[in-house]
Amino acid sequence: MNSKRILLILVLFPFLMNGQVGINTTSPTKELDVNGDVRVRGLSNTTGRTTPVSVLPDGTLVTALTDNTAPGTKFVGFLSSDIALNTDFNFKEIILAVELVDVSNEYNTSTGRYSPIINGYYKISMDFDIGDYTNSSNDLDILIGLWDFTTNNWVLRRTFKHRDNNNPTLGSGRNESYGITNYLQLIQGHSYGFRIFTDYEDGTTRNAKLKSQNSGSTGTSVSTSFAIEKIL
Repeated sequence: MNSKRILLILVLFPFLMNGQVGINTTSPTKELDVNGDVRVRGLSNTTGRTTPVSVLPDGTLVTALTDNTAPGTKFVGFLSSDIALNTDFNFKEIILAVELVDVSNEYNTSTGRYSPIINGYYKISMDFDIGDYTNSSNDLDILIGLWDFTTNNWVLRRTFKHRDNNNPTLGSGRNESYGITNYLQLIQGHSYGFRIFTDYEDGTTRNAKLKSQNSGSTGTSVSTSFAIEKIL
């Protein structure tokens, strides 16, 4: 037998016997044992962003940038300016004109509509500030959430009561922060949007705002940010 073939058989024989392959190790403990870094070129992307890796039911490795079914953050957006809540017993559309993340181009920054390209269960996060409301006697009733424009109903809604704190040290009409996180199913082909509804007491000045920023003597930060993350 050719000496080269004998040498090849001797090299491969341990791996053929136990079905384990080692890279940079002579003692693999699994079917594939890599002692070092792994690069999968099929998962590369041109966005410059690092993305988590998920495993499909058949064992295929994917990311949210290579497969729409993969879990991960789909959208994060901010307000470009305050929204005046100057209507009573009526809706205001929340349009997040500043995008931080929109992996699959599912959000329209002009209309404020989010249209998922695949069915799934999603985590909806809404962090927001209400400010500039100067009435310390009457509550402002707030309803905020996610509206399904296809079926014309709420799919996520929360209610709050807000009023000025009447603390002269802190200043009139200061921002108050609120947060919502919930999980729900979003349907491919449906159009969703964030909305806010306000109900003022009779005779109350309608001067509350959904704030884009929270500013003070120690600095300024983003106030209102909404995010959509696919989890299943």
